[in-house]
Amino acid sequence: MEEFITFITVFGGLGIFLLGMDLLSSGTKSLAGARLRQLLDSFLKNKAGGVGFGVILTLLFQSSSAASVVLVGFVDASLITFKQTLPVLLGTGIGTTITTQLISFNVGNFALLFVGLGFFIRNFTKGSWKHGGQIILGFGVLFFGMKLMSDGMVPLRDNDQFIKALLYLENPLAGMAAGMIFTALIQSSAAFIGILITLCNSGLLSFEASLPLILGTNIGTTVTALLAAMTSSYPGRKLAVANALFRVIGALIFIWLLTPWANITAAISGQAASNARLLANAHTIFNFLMAFSMLPVTGLIGKLAVKLVPVPKVKPVHALQHLNKDLLSSPELSMPFLQKEIEDMGNLVYRMVEGCMDPFFHRDEKAIKQIRIWEEKTDFYREEINQFLVKLNESKPMETWSEEVFRLMHVVNELEQVADIVSVNILRQGEKWLQNQIKFSPDGKKELENYHQRCLKQLERALTLMQNWDQNQALKMKRKYRKYALMAFDLERRHYKRLLSPNTLSLESSKMHMELLNLLRIINSRATNFGRLVFMSEELE
Repeated sequence: MEEFITFITVFGGLGIFLLGMDLLSSGTKSLAGARLRQLLDSFLKNKAGGVGFGVILTLLFQSSSAASVVLVGFVDASLITFKQTLPVLLGTGIGTTITTQLISFNVGNFALLFVGLGFFIRNFTKGSWKHGGQIILGFGVLFFGMKLMSDGMVPLRDNDQFIKALLYLENPLAGMAAGMIFTALIQSSAAFIGILITLCNSGLLSFEASLPLILGTNIGTTVTALLAAMTSSYPGRKLAVANALFRVIGALIFIWLLTPWANITAAISGQAASNARLLANAHTIFNFLMAFSMLPVTGLIGKLAVKLVPVPKVKPVHALQHLNKDLLSSPELSMPFLQKEIEDMGNLVYRMVEGCMDPFFHRDEKAIKQIRIWEEKTDFYREEINQFLVKLNESKPMETWSEEVFRLMHVVNELEQVADIVSVNILRQGEKWLQNQIKFSPDGKKELENYHQRCLKQLERALTLMQNWDQNQALKMKRKYRKYALMAFDLERRHYKRLLSPNTLSLESSKMHMELLNLLRIINSRATNFGRLVFMSEELE
């Protein structure tokens, strides 16, 4: 019965510890996650900056494996290159050491103080204070989980079977294998390090015996990433393999340097350092030395990863390039990928509008076939992006995110409406046009070409506006819309005036001329709708 209670206490403590890490991660992402895109440009100018970005990324997620998932998304979205991610991977290892250092402090008796303080700050404040309270709450829950594990392990000091198992782990290879397996099972290196620290504080594990376990932990984190990469994108598989190469090479080097590593750690830590402090410092020293020793050879590791990962077949035509289900857990970080996906959809719609007049001006039948293909893909974009937005809002139903989700859904809907105007209305008229030999008058053709270019320019402004939602740009679109609306009215007047003259071409093409002018005017209106989203409720017309 006592053994069962011990198991429940340790197992429950581990669960509470992981819950604390989840709360901590959620708080840090809410506090700083939205600024992550800006940090990319600042940090990724050189390799050292990439390492620093990896540290920040891991602090946000409290998981190097989760950080690597985000890196895959950044590469897929073309925000960074595969080469730039390699120093970032090294930085994720350093990022885990900060959490390890924090949990090595024996503050379990104050855990509930952090829980209470964090809870009240989180629930009775707003903005950054609210997110800060979540971080404090996360630390409190984390430390409370460690205290439960520590209390639960006290009876194990007199358990002969457990002592024999720990003695077996003093074999370096056995210890490294155990660290790898346990870390892969619980999918958190920080959690396993927390268990090791608890064992050290309980006097059940010596500092020297913990070193191979630390090496195994670093390899174990790659197992999760490698398994996830099996169904990931090509950049994801390359990243997972490169990460595994870094960790395995580092562990294989340090397994032969256990004594010097232990001596350096002891010298730096001082004679009064506890085993838990020595363990945390050893973990820090390993990750720092590995990062900066591997930094000069990231290029070689990258080339090796490329050779080990086969190049996949070309993606199907209808496939999102930047979004994946892993991003649903991080609304703050999914925005750059959503923006990139919607930007791709917008560029496709722009090409549709750009080529929609070719059947009329150049009698181009191929343009119709190509636009039909693009229209199918825009339908796919709308369905997939909207589904992602709905799931994103469900995963974190906050008022601020609901507004952002509404805005992006509106953008996707407007883009699809423009695509439908082209594919359903304009192309249908184009097919009729190609069946006869009617031509526009020179003046009529020139006017349609001119107005078509104005609509393209307004759509281009809409796509640019989507990147920053600038009020000045929205107001400019409002002015241009009114100008183009008056222009369309003037073009109608000119056309009717030509009909009064003996102009056969104008008479024959009159119905088509007016139909196209009206459809282009609707496209102009749809593009201008983007500007309304800047003010949300203010009408621009």
